[in-house]
Amino acid sequence: MKRQVREARSEVSDAEWEDRKQAARTATEAYVLGHHLREIREEQGLTQAQVAASVGISQARVSQIERGEIHNLETMRTYAAVLGARITVSIEYGDRTIGAA
Repeated sequence: MKRQVREARSEVSDAEWEDRKQAARTATEAYVLGHHLREIREEQGLTQAQVAASVGISQARVSQIERGEIHNLETMRTYAAVLGARITVSIEYGDRTIGAA
């Protein structure tokens, strides 16, 4: 199926396909992360407004984070920290995994 789509859209360069794939990956990761942050918030019995006040952002921004519309890692880390959670980043290369931040 992917091959057929690529053949039908031959005007799209390989670099643009890679950019599109990376954008889709980033969006999916933000959605999953936001979902988990919402679950943690709800487990703690907190409202979006309470978290927003603790982080110093609007309730609407908290909602955007939880829906995966915010891709900014530092914003998500701050949100997680308010919940007592931590977001870590690792580098995967071949068979190695290196903690980066």
